Amino acid sequence: MIKTILCQTLILFCFLFISCGGGGGGSSYIPAVTGWAIGWSEDEDTGESSVKILKTANGGRLWHLQSIPEGCAGFRGNDISAVNNNVAWAALGGPDESNPTGSILRTDDGGITWHLQTLPDVMISRHIKNIKGMSASEAWAVSLRGDVLHTVDGGINWQSVPVHTEKSEPITMSLVNRMDVVENDIWIVDVLAGEQGVIHSADGGVIWRRETLPKIENEHSPLTVSVFNSLIAWVAVNSEGYLWWTADGGETWNKSNDTLEGTADYDDICASNAEIIWIACNGNISGGGFTARVKVTGGNFEANIFSNNPYMMEGVSPLSDDMAWAVGFAYPSFVPDGMPFSGIFFTRNGGVDWISQTMPDDAYDVNLWKVSFVGAKR
Repeated sequence: MIKTILCQTLILFCFLFISCGGGGGGSSYIPAVTGWAIGWSEDEDTGESSVKILKTANGGRLWHLQSIPEGCAGFRGNDISAVNNNVAWAALGGPDESNPTGSILRTDDGGITWHLQTLPDVMISRHIKNIKGMSASEAWAVSLRGDVLHTVDGGINWQSVPVHTEKSEPITMSLVNRMDVVENDIWIVDVLAGEQGVIHSADGGVIWRRETLPKIENEHSPLTVSVFNSLIAWVAVNSEGYLWWTADGGETWNKSNDTLEGTADYDDICASNAEIIWIACNGNISGGGFTARVKVTGGNFEANIFSNNPYMMEGVSPLSDDMAWAVGFAYPSFVPDGMPFSGIFFTRNGGVDWISQTMPDDAYDVNLWKVSFVGAKR
């Protein structure tokens, strides 16, 4: 009798496990992880921007729009960094590159409440472009004009970090687009600096240097960066479909042999391992962009590419070599009736297929820019 009951229980468990896609089986399987996406909406009458943050606690089966505190009027959401189920950081900036205003938000209760943090007085620009949460207490941030900030107390105090060479020569940045941090390695891209547009510190921000990327064409510049470990980093250049990488902490750089055709800008890249890179490409206004998972071997690409028309893809957050989320938005005039301005997509088969997740009704007018999941590299 006991054996029969145990057998029936085991059969029922297996049925439920398979039905829910347990262990990665089944096309409906989505890991029950927490993630945030950030962007903005615009008032139809005034044109004023409003920060928008969406959260999921179940891998994107359900997304919910969160409440933003007062003091964020006119800002846009530039970046988001998920630390754990309760803690996340957000970077805010003005509506355009000339606007020097912005701030940092942090939540420690899963987004029920977000708090504006106090920034140092001495900053070139308070337009915060990127943020990377290292733990519940430590984070790095960078402004549009290259102010580097660091906190180790949850943002109660943000310290301005001097950016200078070993010879104490200052390094100035004109237009920051992306930052990434792994342990003591901090990488920033300055899109107006040409082949020397990658700025790097290997010692937690004490000493900095400009890296030199080879064979950049047509006076283009680095646009986004992803760091896998202290030795391996990847960089994409605006308007070029190639990838650059270093395997020795920036001492030497390689340029891929292959490129992805039909590219505009890789607005986000993220390495899930030493040779697999996830890409969000914005494409063009009318046709949208694509997401790609690229395995780079000896400079050659093995790529899975997926068109996300009509959305221009802007952010990607891979949880593994197989699973990732990506977000993008489209201009209202190119959005079919009944569709939201933005799309959130999930893949569980290495980017071969992407499933469109459901936007909440109150977020149909949101332009999504970046996404971050707990446990992911981005």
